[in-house]
Amino acid sequence: MTLARVTFATVLTMLRIALVPIFGVLWASGSLPTAFIVFVAAAVTDIADGFVARYFHQKSELGALLDPAADKLMLLVSYLVAAATATVPVWLAALVIGRDAVILFGAGLFKLALPGRYDPERWRPTRIGKYATFSHTIVIALALLAHAFAQSALLPWLQVIMVIAAILTIISAAQYFTTGVAALMRPPTQGEKDVHA
Repeated sequence: MTLARVTFATVLTMLRIALVPIFGVLWASGSLPTAFIVFVAAAVTDIADGFVARYFHQKSELGALLDPAADKLMLLVSYLVAAATATVPVWLAALVIGRDAVILFGAGLFKLALPGRYDPERWRPTRIGKYATFSHTIVIALALLAHAFAQSALLPWLQVIMVIAAILTIISAAQYFTTGVAALMRPPTQGEKDVHA
């Protein structure tokens, strides 16, 4: 895994990041059909960069850093705009953004204040966390689809998916919290003592 080499997979990830502000502006300005198309395009690049990285051996440290960042940025912008336009409830947006803010705070705490104890580089998304991220993608896609193309029949399904997404978000937040508390409670190893010295 290399850092300096910019691969095609990484370029696709960068393209996804570039699409995020375009998507947000389109949605906020009321151009929902176009915003939906951009959202689908971003989802396609997400699938494509993972495929290219795995099957063409283009994994890199830069890609490993940018890919989850692109996902988080898309969800952040999506939920901010969705809440602002009353497309999804404010409580759901607050739950999703709040969880990620707490995780970011925890990452900073372990990286800066407790180096070596449980570095963020060792963190991996849990299965529940992956399910939560996928459920949020479905929430945004259904919300856009229902409002952009007047598909009111999708709204009951949207309500169900939002509840599922909220439950998965709470469970994944609890997993991160318990893992973090366990890392704080265990005694540091000799190497970690040397880092703090």
